[in-house]
Amino acid sequence: MVSQADRSEATRAVLIAAGRVLFAERGYAEVSVGELVNRAGVTSGALYHQFGSKERLFRAVYGELVQSVAEGILAERSTDSERDLVADCEAYLDACVDPAFHRITLVDGPAVLGWDTIRDGAQVLVQASLAAAQKKGQIPEQPLEPLARMLVAALKEAGVMIATADDPKQARADAGESVRYLIGGLLRPKRRCA
Repeated sequence: MVSQADRSEATRAVLIAAGRVLFAERGYAEVSVGELVNRAGVTSGALYHQFGSKERLFRAVYGELVQSVAEGILAERSTDSERDLVADCEAYLDACVDPAFHRITLVDGPAVLGWDTIRDGAQVLVQASLAAAQKKGQIPEQPLEPLARMLVAALKEAGVMIATADDPKQARADAGESVRYLIGGLLRPKRRCA
């Protein structure tokens, strides 16, 4: 027998999936609650019961996208002892090539959720990457919060550049080169074994 909690989770999942597709295709402002519930195959009452508003559904979609990228970075970091800060930044830039990620996180995210919310969430992720790099001795001891905030701004701008370019793949390659140069200045040289 399916429990109420299972039904509730299934409803949330179909609404998030519908939101991801529609918000990515047309943007937050152009998508109605009616379209969301029709796409998900549920009632508007279900959307309001699960999320309370279209904005909160958007917040959940946004959170899922960002969490997916963060989990990928953490998984790679846990299996690769040589992984450095550049690789973490490159993973974010790879995500920016995806039109859904770009539209939801870089275009509509700041407009719907506010820049402070977006920046603060991204800063936590970047600061975790910096802390891991510092723990591995890849970067020197230093205050991580201001550095994380500056890197967030640079990465967000690189993401916008990639997503709005006529040739996103070339823009991604160019941004990667710039990130390697920028981040490379922070990294300590790797020690060579004799």
